[in-house]
Amino acid sequence: MPTLTSPGVAVSVIDESFYVPSDAGTTPLFIVASAQDKKSGSGETTAPGTTTANANKVYLLTSQRDLTETFGDPTFYTDASSNPLQGYELNEYGLQAAYSFLGIANRAYVMRANVNLSQLTGSANAPTSAPTDGTYWFDLATSKIGIFEWSATNQQFTTKTPTLITSTGDLVGGLSTGAPKTSVGSVGDYAVNTTHASNKIYFKNDGNSWVQLGSNAWSISHPTIIGTKSTGAVTSGHSIVINGTTVTTNSTTFANVAERINAASITGVTAAVDANTGFIEIYSNGTSKSDGSTLDGKITLANGSGSILTDTGLTAGTYAAPQFYQAGHTLRPEWKSADTTPRPNGSVWFKTTTPNNGTSIVAKLYSSATSLFSTVSSPLYSTHHNAIYNLDPAGGGSGLTVGQLYTQFNITENSGLDTTPNVGDFQIFRYEGGTTVAQSKTIFPTFTSGEQFKMQESTASSLTLSTEKTVTVTNGDGSSIADNEDFVSAINGAGFTNVEASIVSSGQYRGAVQITHKLGGEIRMVDSLGTPLADAGFTSGNADAYGDYATTRTNKIDNLYQVPTGETLDSTANNALLISNWKRLSYVASTTAPTNEPANGTLWYDTNLEADILAHDGTSFKGYLNVYASTDPNGPQFSATEPTTQSDGTALVDNDLWVDTSDLENYPKLYRYNTTSTVKNSVSGISYSTNQPAWELVDNTDQTTESGVVFADARFHTTNGKTDSATTGGVGTAGSIKDLLSDNFVDPDSPDPALYPKGMLLYNTRRSGYNVKEYKNSYITTAAYPGSGSTGLGNTRQSNESVATYFPDRWVNRSANELDGSPNMGRKAQRKVIIEQLKAEVNTNQAIREDQRGFNVMAAPGYPELIANMLNLNADRNYTAFVVGDTPFRLGSTATELSNWSNNNAGAVDNGDKGLVSSDEYLGVFYPSGRTSDNSGKSIIVPPSHMIMRVLANNDNVAFPWFAPAGTRRGVVDNATAVGYIDSTSGEFETISVNEGLRDAMHTAKINPITFFAGAGIVNYGNLTKVAPTMTSALDRINVSRLTVYLRTQLNKIGKPFIFEPNDELTRNEIKQAVESFLLELVGQRALYDFLVVCDTTNNTPTRIDRNELYVDIAIEPVKSVEFIYIPLRLKNTGEISQLGS
Repeated sequence: MPTLTSPGVAVSVIDESFYVPSDAGTTPLFIVASAQDKKSGSGETTAPGTTTANANKVYLLTSQRDLTETFGDPTFYTDASSNPLQGYELNEYGLQAAYSFLGIANRAYVMRANVNLSQLTGSANAPTSAPTDGTYWFDLATSKIGIFEWSATNQQFTTKTPTLITSTGDLVGGLSTGAPKTSVGSVGDYAVNTTHASNKIYFKNDGNSWVQLGSNAWSISHPTIIGTKSTGAVTSGHSIVINGTTVTTNSTTFANVAERINAASITGVTAAVDANTGFIEIYSNGTSKSDGSTLDGKITLANGSGSILTDTGLTAGTYAAPQFYQAGHTLRPEWKSADTTPRPNGSVWFKTTTPNNGTSIVAKLYSSATSLFSTVSSPLYSTHHNAIYNLDPAGGGSGLTVGQLYTQFNITENSGLDTTPNVGDFQIFRYEGGTTVAQSKTIFPTFTSGEQFKMQESTASSLTLSTEKTVTVTNGDGSSIADNEDFVSAINGAGFTNVEASIVSSGQYRGAVQITHKLGGEIRMVDSLGTPLADAGFTSGNADAYGDYATTRTNKIDNLYQVPTGETLDSTANNALLISNWKRLSYVASTTAPTNEPANGTLWYDTNLEADILAHDGTSFKGYLNVYASTDPNGPQFSATEPTTQSDGTALVDNDLWVDTSDLENYPKLYRYNTTSTVKNSVSGISYSTNQPAWELVDNTDQTTESGVVFADARFHTTNGKTDSATTGGVGTAGSIKDLLSDNFVDPDSPDPALYPKGMLLYNTRRSGYNVKEYKNSYITTAAYPGSGSTGLGNTRQSNESVATYFPDRWVNRSANELDGSPNMGRKAQRKVIIEQLKAEVNTNQAIREDQRGFNVMAAPGYPELIANMLNLNADRNYTAFVVGDTPFRLGSTATELSNWSNNNAGAVDNGDKGLVSSDEYLGVFYPSGRTSDNSGKSIIVPPSHMIMRVLANNDNVAFPWFAPAGTRRGVVDNATAVGYIDSTSGEFETISVNEGLRDAMHTAKINPITFFAGAGIVNYGNLTKVAPTMTSALDRINVSRLTVYLRTQLNKIGKPFIFEPNDELTRNEIKQAVESFLLELVGQRALYDFLVVCDTTNNTPTRIDRNELYVDIAIEPVKSVEFIYIPLRLKNTGEISQLGS
């Protein structure tokens, strides 16, 4: 249009230089699975393509280095002997194929599905997650408990290693406060209850009872005095004197002596005759009084009248009871016979320092920054103030840091004297740091003037607390009522070194009293006249029990504790209070590092070969032994050969179960014993049947008859194990297979028994092994199963009981059953999980459907199950890619096997090991697999697509996509050294050469052979697409199919510049010319024999023009490849050939 108003020159540019851009060449899409959070190829960082955040993201990679930095080196697993695991489901076939492809090409798209292959690594133990940052661990494996048992006979100590109890199941009542069960340990053993913070130490006495060290029950577990004669008699009427009490016999037996001693009711003294030795033994429980009046724990034995002492071998004298002694290695107890106070056999020294096998409490702290537990020193001391003195003698607590630990022994703080003996226990405390503050929650308290309380404080450089001071609360103006200021003034004027009091000046508790130890030390106090402390708000009710810390803090005062029971400040009622910065340490006590429950969605490939199988009794599914009581008491037998007896040697009976482990590929092959099985036999060609005992195979696809089996989640616990009594959450502890046999509990999500007949088996996939499970948080809750009984549903399988007390989490079978009801187990379970995630991603990912991602070949190496999904993706992309399909690793090399698989004679419902379902003109299927090496040099087996993707790249580098990528010119395989398949029985790779007969069968089945030719090597020797058997067209060849892909892509590019142009003859001529020019070039490049383009009014009618449509009709004659060469050879007589032309 004219734009000038005055004379001048206006230059405009009209761009009519449209051309067809060149094709990017062979650009594949690799759909892969890999481990999560792998290291990059350099090993320095996490490979970004393997993180959860980047899962399902499509990456365009340009080199092998680019691939390894993005996805890490492809992982291929080996066994314990470093032998490669061929065909292993967790091998990263897709990444290896992409790596090989990028060796000769510089463009490849890679998409990793969101499935973590490393999570599917097999384990007999359920996975866990890392502990929470700041978790403390009492490491029982490396800790030592220094128990030394005294032998008065040998005058020496023996080191004793206690049993460390970590489960409340080993304690009476299943409670952490209970003593060990009698079923734990043997007589003479020691044990520590590590399930409770107090860590009580026990001894198992001759009565098979566990008693706490230092207790009265422990004291009388060891005789204080022992006679030396086991036979003989005493004279009736003779007497002895014990602690001033005369004991007279009325019979002649040793037993009568013991009976008379017990009948005398001497304080703390009992007697018995040892059942093994016959010796008379006299005991003190620690409360005996050797002078008859003063408690000292001793026994004075003297002769009364006659010869009882001589007759029994007892010796007159004063004897000390057994002692439990707690001290360091430098304070060895003086118990020898020559010492002042010898002690009897069984006395115990708890060595509180580490040298010479002394006690060493190993506490560790977890850091999420380092992902490691680090040891935190936790030395043993007798009191809080003793710990402060030893850890910070000069500072009195001011030099201690937050997180300092110490272990208190004798947590009752008994004196250790015979009058108040120590008891066996210890507890770990953590220092909270700073000044020690206890703030009351009672605002503006009032007091009766003249009330008093006693108070002690810890001071720097002092091992003990200060001498107690009496604090008197008085009103300064002489009134009978004192207030908070008077209370504060009384403390601050009492002359304490480190204690001061103040009034809270603001906030919710304004007007309340606050007591502080300036150095961070300890204060002890008790009301002595009236209740001034209680009036101020410092009471036992507001204080935590010593060594405890209540989770509900509504009425509790931080840092305020009740004193230990052996404390002496309040010698009468023990109502004293303690203010301290030492707080009970919350930790996990275990021999292995603590972990958290798995994250929701965590996968577990359970490799345990065990099974919980229930049976239908006509009403419900029950534990197997509750239906078939005489069957094997240990449940199903697992063996590679037929069992001939039950596991305990008992004869086999009807309904015994056996799982055949010789065929793990088809696990579980479950057999049921039948004593009257019908067995077919043949003699001299005559068939007949007999009834005899035999193992009968259970049909895993039979979920309808009494002989069948249903595979489903049923339960994880026994009746006793289902309850989360400690409200810890999680999944709890699995019931043992043996216990489950006699237990009828099932979860509410177990199969409805009304749908199955009597005799049906229920194979419980939740508790059984060899499958993949997924962890589900809050799976069994009242939200999912509300109510109970008549008010709701609850657990409908258990008489509608409430699930409120159940453990809420569950392991749920992730490797779903096949459509016929049979399970996926073993490697098939792993594969099922991987395939489902790959399929889900291909079906839903929008990035791989976008136009700008211009790939023209796609493959999911190792996964023929993805063929249908890739074909659907290709349809969504308007058929702009060719799909390279794999055959299964374990597909045998016979014509029958290949034909059956290709024609889906097994009736499979999806592509996979059983058969090939899909057919499409944009699909090529190849066979067999190949052998090559991974990036570390190990020999590995790879799927056909690994080889073919590189063959396509080589073909396109030297020719064009419309050339057949086959034969010795363009079909050479240069990334494999052998071809074959994996034998499903042995698991070994069988090398084959695809002979002509097999190739003929494969041609009919439309599977392209990869074979070896002498002088040429391994070559792809097929050019067929997997079209439907009834289809005959040029698209049954790969080169034509790829030509069509190319044409679709390029014609789309040609047509786009003409969109929105005027729909007239000029535009039609221009687009026709562009198309003809493009096709003419293809004729010269041997893609087409001829073509025809029509774009005029014959195919662009007024109606089409009015719809804003423009049609370009194209007819092409694609070049065909030479596949069958016939060379007739005629034999002629001499001279005949020269005469043919004459």
